Amino acid sequence: MRILRSSVLAVFLATPAYAQSIDSESLPEAEDAIVVTADRFRGSVDSAQPPVAVIDEEEIASYGASSLEELLQEIAPQATSGRGRGSGGHPAILLNGQRISGFRELRNYPPEAIRRVEVLPEEVAQRFGFSPDQRVVNFILKDNFMSTTVEADYGWPGSGGYSTNEFEVSVVRIDGARRLNLAIEADDSSPLTEAERGVSSSGTVPFTGDADPAAYRTLIADSRDLKFTGNWSTGFGEGGLDGSLAISAVATRSDSERLSGLDAVTLSDDSGESVYRTLLAPAQGFDARRRKTRSTGFELGATLQKPLGNWQLTATGSWAHDESRTLTDASADTSALESAALAGMIALDAPSDALLASGLVTDGVTDRARSNSETASSLLTLAGTPLRLPAGDVSLTVKGGFDWDNIQSSDTRNPGTLTDLTRGDASAGFTLGLPITSRKTGVLDAIGTVSLNFSGGVNHVSDFGTLYNWSAGVSWDITRALNLQVSHIYAEQAPGLSELGAPETVTLDSTVYDFVTGQTVLVDIISGGNPNLQAEKQRDWKVALNWDLPILDRSRFIAEYFDETSRNVTAGFPLLTPAIEAAFPDRVLRDASGGLVQIDERPITFDREKSRRLRYGIDVSDRIADNSAAGGGEARGGRGGGGPGFGPGNRRGGRWSLALYHTVRFDETVRVGVDGPVLDLLHGDSLSATPKARHELELRGGLYYNGFGLRLSGEYLGGSKVDGSGAPGSSSLRFRPIATFDMRLFVDFGQQKSLVEKVGFLKNSRMAFRVDNIFNAQQRVVDDNGVVPLSYSPAFLDPAGRFFEIDFRKMF
Repeated sequence: MRILRSSVLAVFLATPAYAQSIDSESLPEAEDAIVVTADRFRGSVDSAQPPVAVIDEEEIASYGASSLEELLQEIAPQATSGRGRGSGGHPAILLNGQRISGFRELRNYPPEAIRRVEVLPEEVAQRFGFSPDQRVVNFILKDNFMSTTVEADYGWPGSGGYSTNEFEVSVVRIDGARRLNLAIEADDSSPLTEAERGVSSSGTVPFTGDADPAAYRTLIADSRDLKFTGNWSTGFGEGGLDGSLAISAVATRSDSERLSGLDAVTLSDDSGESVYRTLLAPAQGFDARRRKTRSTGFELGATLQKPLGNWQLTATGSWAHDESRTLTDASADTSALESAALAGMIALDAPSDALLASGLVTDGVTDRARSNSETASSLLTLAGTPLRLPAGDVSLTVKGGFDWDNIQSSDTRNPGTLTDLTRGDASAGFTLGLPITSRKTGVLDAIGTVSLNFSGGVNHVSDFGTLYNWSAGVSWDITRALNLQVSHIYAEQAPGLSELGAPETVTLDSTVYDFVTGQTVLVDIISGGNPNLQAEKQRDWKVALNWDLPILDRSRFIAEYFDETSRNVTAGFPLLTPAIEAAFPDRVLRDASGGLVQIDERPITFDREKSRRLRYGIDVSDRIADNSAAGGGEARGGRGGGGPGFGPGNRRGGRWSLALYHTVRFDETVRVGVDGPVLDLLHGDSLSATPKARHELELRGGLYYNGFGLRLSGEYLGGSKVDGSGAPGSSSLRFRPIATFDMRLFVDFGQQKSLVEKVGFLKNSRMAFRVDNIFNAQQRVVDDNGVVPLSYSPAFLDPAGRFFEIDFRKMF
């Protein structure tokens, strides 16, 4: 009888669907009972590479996030990949261990609907058909959940000048594989002008009595956004065991208006005297020049999951349509007025109304630009275990897909030119995982657990050609707590559709810092495509160490070393430093006096880029027991133990967490052409307005106790510089180190029992107060004389500065 009872108990506990819901302390006592612990959490990803982080329901609550989008921001140091040229990109998203059509399916879900979050390394992304330079975030939903959430917030900068407000209503229903989410969001931001920050991009003082053009030029646009989101899914068979279907839709509308200043003219008389005049007469139709943009977008996505024996078939498809219309007021024609002043027919100090009433100023036309884009994508993946080796199952994922893009645009500033670009991208590939040794199965377990992974793929791009990619890696669990990963990636990448084929356009009077003269000047910018761009070839190495420390509830040390080399790199035209101007002299036009007149900023190809860097850090978290709530008891010890009274059902007690990561760059160089020059981006050269710093720090941390929470985030960027040419008048720029900190305080009123008893409306509600850039830190840029160039004024780099926001959220 004891044997039978023990056998039944073992089978019951070994079933993953039930193992998570059984508390071992509540089991009936049995002599010689054999307890089998389930290794996998239902919906988790079974991978040879260990997770970067696993966040349970209690810790999710301690973040005080309002949506999964905010939750991703809170775990950004763990979820952001340090690999790839665009490091910091959005992670790949899974739901219950399966691929979905896009983050749109989950974006508005409340964190309360999540049981667990897993963050997995980049190597796992390939198994699901994603890029190998993305980390993977797997959200595991609760089986049953229902809520209606209303949220409103209001924000304003410490220096005043404008404000923002947002309102959102979201409905979520989860019943196993059946899910429904409907949401509507409305955002609004008022404008901020240069005058309200005490700066002027024109750099010229108008005639006394004339209107200040800075009051008619915006740093932040007047904008309004509206978004509708709908997601629906259902399962096939009992409990969705025969598969599932999910459909999502998003509709967006955005309107913005920017002020581009006033019409202005420099009037001179025959004696050589001249004055700068601004022209303002609303009654006569002369007001601030405006740039109005209206954008509308529609997205549809679908995901089909279907088990086929030991294989899992996933089909995803999406379609997106975006259209944009822009109206831009051109400058008035003042040539007749200038001639009249020079002839003595108009007084230089005549009132602005009189200048405009003379009929010598012709109002500028309104230029109209239109852009439509269509994007469709599909991907079919089949994942399974085709055979078993002594060390475990071989995993195989095969995929095939097709993406289609079309861009149509026109601009009245380029009459007769209509852009119509189309690209088709057919792809196929595979990912293979081979277990070599295993501690679990006892195959060469003295070595530890070793697995290999390989991938290969091909893309045929209709307007460019055929591209190839492959990767190989090894994962070694040296001990149960220590893992080492080494991987290599080779990838060929085509230039973007617009980078190759966009029409040539000219933008007048753009503000640029001229390193040759040390002045901020207005120049004409040529943009468009370059049909001579080549395929980029990337060769990347990554070595990663993950150490699960035997302290606290969760504690992990991570170190990642990246060595990345690319050939034939497509890039937007970089910051016009003396080195870049010397390398591309045909892209720059100067007048007879050496003044900068025009820059051709169409894309270029660099011969080689090389980067070597190390990113390392810690991610720790632990519970805080509420001894009073537990009757004076102590928290259960050990990893995975729970603090008394603090849990999904009764969140008394609390939790603290800290994630701190440091990135140090050893090599950031660019060889412009086969024969040079070589630009050292860590020692005075730069490709962008903000040069690369050797050191960066990322911080996320928080404290949560009995419904009161504090979240703190910070970023540090080390100092850097851009060297001048050394010619007379030229100047270098030095970028001082900068550290910014954000803070969010919140209180869950639902945990304040006495307060809820008095004010029942506060049940299931939360109030939050946020401060971005607590110390109002702003990037300081100075030239060799210690002067801040106009284009690097803090008001232009960060017009908001310290920003406050108050938020109220209520769940029904």
